[in-house]
Amino acid sequence: MSKTGAEAILNRLQTWGVETVFGIPSIHNLPLYEALRKTPAIRHILCRQETMAAHMADGYARAGHRLGVVITSTGPGTGYVLPAVQEAWGSSSPMLIITTNIPGNKIEKGTGALHELDHQHRLFDAVTKERFAVRSPEELVSSVHASIRTVFSGRPGPVYLEIPTDLLRKPAPDRVEDTPRTERVSGDMENALSLLETARQPLVIAGTDAVRARLSDDITALAETLGAPVITSIGGKGIVPEDQWLSFGNGARRGVVRDVVDACDVALAVGTRLRDVDLKRRGLKLPRLIHMDWDERWVQRNFPAEVVLTGDITRHLEALLTRLVPAPSLKARQDWLRDRKARYETERRAISEARRELHYLNGIRRVLPRDSVLVADNTLLGYWAEYFYPALHPGSFMGAKGSSIIGFSLAGAMGAKLACPEIPVVALIGDGGFLYGAQELATCVRHGIAVTVIVVNDHRFGIIGHLQKTYYGGIPRMRSSQSGFYRPRPVFRS
Repeated sequence: MSKTGAEAILNRLQTWGVETVFGIPSIHNLPLYEALRKTPAIRHILCRQETMAAHMADGYARAGHRLGVVITSTGPGTGYVLPAVQEAWGSSSPMLIITTNIPGNKIEKGTGALHELDHQHRLFDAVTKERFAVRSPEELVSSVHASIRTVFSGRPGPVYLEIPTDLLRKPAPDRVEDTPRTERVSGDMENALSLLETARQPLVIAGTDAVRARLSDDITALAETLGAPVITSIGGKGIVPEDQWLSFGNGARRGVVRDVVDACDVALAVGTRLRDVDLKRRGLKLPRLIHMDWDERWVQRNFPAEVVLTGDITRHLEALLTRLVPAPSLKARQDWLRDRKARYETERRAISEARRELHYLNGIRRVLPRDSVLVADNTLLGYWAEYFYPALHPGSFMGAKGSSIIGFSLAGAMGAKLACPEIPVVALIGDGGFLYGAQELATCVRHGIAVTVIVVNDHRFGIIGHLQKTYYGGIPRMRSSQSGFYRPRPVFRS
């Protein structure tokens, strides 16, 4: 008996190991939901708004190192996920967006069909790796398979899959002709080895894509072999636990971290885009650079690279580890690093005594185990966490830095908890960001998602208020319908 298109989609998702999907039913995707109802092996998380559903899929993908799937409807439902997909795109999250469209014979006809949107898939041109717009039953299953494979090929990232509503009901051939794909590598490995072996003091920089590729052990081994300090972008925090002597955390910090970077003469960047927003605009200057990344999209943008290694970063790193030998000056480098690490900790203690923000972060860190996950929104205390919260495990700090969106962390934490139910997950969010998705507390109750939520309530969009005060000398008062002018006051509560 042949399967309907909806059944064939779910069968292919199961083939790829999908156990959880997020979404909202609507008139156009009802056949898919009927098939889900009959597929108990796939758990559906019913959300309250599509943006938050996509954030949940994103958090699920990041924490679980697996595919995050969000299901939306046509037109407006599809548009609602766009901001969340932009965040996933910037954070290299392995995510599949399954959307519907109007019946195939009406697409691009301009008849005014319900939810009709011309060229719907083009909304996602700038924020996905690829767009698959299915138009026939014969290409449906192969498109599902190809879209998921694209998610995980090279640098992971979101992929868009669109299916006309009528194809969900029609029979669909459930067969796929798969061609194995090998990730290529290119670049001057000999020159990279020569630079590292002749360096006076090398430096390692790790980023988001190194975390996605699960390179923690390899980067730690490389840094130990080189006697090199490790700094990270925000997305790379914890790839080497920040309480280890090699780890100096967020590379955008000044003070001791900047002194360490300035003392190095060769830098190896692994799986990081070296974005302006992460490092360049903070005044970081890098020495002679070896840039290792999945492709050339982000190389030679903000920091000129002397050597570029592109392709499978896992294979590149394995090649370096195989051929590098410990430097003759390794003991001296280790002693220098331990001294700088001691200064780093002294500096942090001094800042902790001076700033109450660190009192809160230290309290959170004390009560959470090493393998917990803190999901920080773009809120003032979240910004402090990017610099000063010690990430003790790869992926244990999750920031909304792909597009610096607000409102991510509640939904992202819910997704992370569903992916890793055995570990504590905490959302750190401001009152402004919390109200973007507060309705998803109902989703927590409905599905038993036990996340801890810390709302930092300063009665305003705090960072915007800070910028208004800095650049324009004051913060506009907001009129309250009950009490004339409302005077905000800062309050930190958990």
